[in-house]
Amino acid sequence: MSKWADLPDLILSEIMRRLSFYNDFVIFGAICKSWRSVYSSENPPLSPRCPWLMLAEEKEQKSRTDFQVNLFHPLSKHLLSLPQPLFWNEDGNSKLNHLDYRDMFFEKCVLSRNPWNSVTHEYDCDCIIMVIYGNGRSLAFTRPGYKAWIDIPSHSGSISDITFYNGKFYAVNCHGEAFVCHTDDDIPFVESIAPHPPATEEIIQMYIVESSGDLLVVSRFRGGHFFLEDDTEDEDSEDDIEDENIHESEGEGEGEDEEEKINDNPYVTIGFTILKLECSTKVRSKYKYKWGKVDSLGDQALFVGDNSSVSLSASSFNGCKANCIYYTDDYVEVFPFTLNGGGYDMGVFSVEDGEYKHHYEGESLSY
Repeated sequence: MSKWADLPDLILSEIMRRLSFYNDFVIFGAICKSWRSVYSSENPPLSPRCPWLMLAEEKEQKSRTDFQVNLFHPLSKHLLSLPQPLFWNEDGNSKLNHLDYRDMFFEKCVLSRNPWNSVTHEYDCDCIIMVIYGNGRSLAFTRPGYKAWIDIPSHSGSISDITFYNGKFYAVNCHGEAFVCHTDDDIPFVESIAPHPPATEEIIQMYIVESSGDLLVVSRFRGGHFFLEDDTEDEDSEDDIEDENIHESEGEGEGEDEEEKINDNPYVTIGFTILKLECSTKVRSKYKYKWGKVDSLGDQALFVGDNSSVSLSASSFNGCKANCIYYTDDYVEVFPFTLNGGGYDMGVFSVEDGEYKHHYEGESLSY
């Protein structure tokens, strides 16, 4: 044991940088005093490089209802208090029930970077915390130490996802229109930079994510008992799309297995399409960018759901499949109307052959 305890701190730090699972971090800090010291010096400890899957609690958990918002680091247990939600006031919301609050609360939160400064051992106000909130799925942001959220006015409405890319926040709405967020101006605003793509059917969810230097927008389609077929197509934006058959691969590989899958579940993911942002060369276009079709993710794997969308190099992680989209069930609007509150529509989609697989055997409900 003494030889392990005498390993240089630099070597121990490199070992810890290669850990991906919560239990491994905890065990690392419990080996001996010297290992614990290195664990504690990473304040907070390094985040895992591979996304974690959050499983639903088996029993209902009692919680406070004071609407205090916090950022919580699960390893260091550090808690960063944030301003109360924009909708909250002591008197005006006293008659709302918990379902009303659920619809008004934060839908998604994305950070510009780690808010913890390891040099000063304080939270850094240069970090921006951007959220999607409320029934209209609007945008707002704050910084560590701020007393309130700053709303970002937008006429587009219904923001589906946000990401931090090349020093700025980018957003996509439910139709696939892309925006850049200007937060440094006296009056923050969003600027539309790319049109919504044409769709062969209703797009249920949109995601935006940086992958290998490109900014991607992922469209997710669902089918099942909750949906009616809609063959309408929007042709207004065809000139801004590089490939007129941009959705032709959506749903490939479904067949009889997919039909059986749909019949067994109230709703199910039946396809994805991937587009990337490219500079527009169209004369007098009101958009700076256009969408180009993406047929392969290469070594990358995308992780999407009711969380920050992430792209990772699959070869860097044991068991992670390249050219795949890992997805969880984020169709929260219909959770109250499904058995056990939803959480069924999750799995791994292969971009290459259109096949769907479970995350793991014996898969349970998750979000």
